[in-house]
Amino acid sequence: MIVALLLALLAAAVPACGGREGGGETLLVGVLAGLSGPAAGAMGPAVKAMEDYLTLELPRSDHPLPGNLKVEFTHYDTGLDYFETMPGYLELKDRGADLMVVMNPQDRDLLGDLPGEDGIPTIGTSGLQSRLADDWMLALWSPAQSQAEVEMMFIRDDWDYEGTGRKPKVGHLGSNLRSSECYQAGIETVLDASPGQFTWTTFEKGLLGNEAWGGQVSRLKDCDYIIVSVPGSMLSSFVAQARAGGCTGKLVSGLEGFPGFWPLVSDQVASREQMNGCCYVAWWPWWNEDVPLISACRDYVARTYEGLEAGDLSQTSPVICGRELGLVLEEAIRRAIEQAGVEDLDGQALQDGLRAQATAGGNCLEWSQRVFEYSAAEDAWEPAGTVYEPVLTRP
Repeated sequence: MIVALLLALLAAAVPACGGREGGGETLLVGVLAGLSGPAAGAMGPAVKAMEDYLTLELPRSDHPLPGNLKVEFTHYDTGLDYFETMPGYLELKDRGADLMVVMNPQDRDLLGDLPGEDGIPTIGTSGLQSRLADDWMLALWSPAQSQAEVEMMFIRDDWDYEGTGRKPKVGHLGSNLRSSECYQAGIETVLDASPGQFTWTTFEKGLLGNEAWGGQVSRLKDCDYIIVSVPGSMLSSFVAQARAGGCTGKLVSGLEGFPGFWPLVSDQVASREQMNGCCYVAWWPWWNEDVPLISACRDYVARTYEGLEAGDLSQTSPVICGRELGLVLEEAIRRAIEQAGVEDLDGQALQDGLRAQATAGGNCLEWSQRVFEYSAAEDAWEPAGTVYEPVLTRP
């Protein structure tokens, strides 16, 4: 129901045409995302939070965009189907998108050099290692390869080598999505650089949408740590079946895993205690931390949602992700206006505004990661104190 409502709201918001004509004051942002399908539960609220910030909150604030520039959005739903990536991009381009938010990093990979050739800057959430030198494709966070590197660094720090007298057994549960291959590449980079520190078991896959994991659970059951890189109900069904099948090891995901789909996991497991040992790596602060970004997200959820919907969003990352995207776009637009003015705003100025925020190497805005682990006793994600900086998988 939530996803259907979000899709209806997003479709209603699509303008017939966009861009600035004759010195107008509208900036059109194209959104290419899986607003239906396995990732919809995370994608929809993230896109809505981004749009609500730029179209509702910012214009009513004490610091609207210069020249009263309006931001509008137009959408193309890929359903997380890679065959829809190119048609979606071309459709958004034809509608006059000045820049694009391309949520899925693999969609950006499929687009290749096209955004740069068309002069349309793009930004998404997780980065893409194959496009780190591309000035026209930016991301908020480090690529899946670097997230996997941090996951392996955490496993190495977390494991009691002396007490157990052995190396940790590590496996990977993924899907036929290209993101799983990226995670596996990061894992293998660490394995190659760290001989003798891990016992590698297997990389298991399930087709997109799979929710029956008997064979994979059997082959991963004895792992001390399982890296999981599957979305939505695939993730929640695996956790439930792994725990029911006797898997007691820690389950570790990246940004696209547990923080995006946590209510699904809690709905399927037999008890909250079975969720102990679920971990993920991320840059962000979480809902139980007292920082301005989280305070703003709490206020937004309280204004916009009610009941179970509000409770679910306050246990997951989409609103945090969406607001961060909105803040980055705001800063890019302000820089572009300062450079070119409202009437002459173009793709190059917007690209320069985005690129100026990537100061840590490559075209990702943030590389450092923390590890969060779920505590059933506190019913909360607890951040570890260590901040990890990937080394092997970054520029």
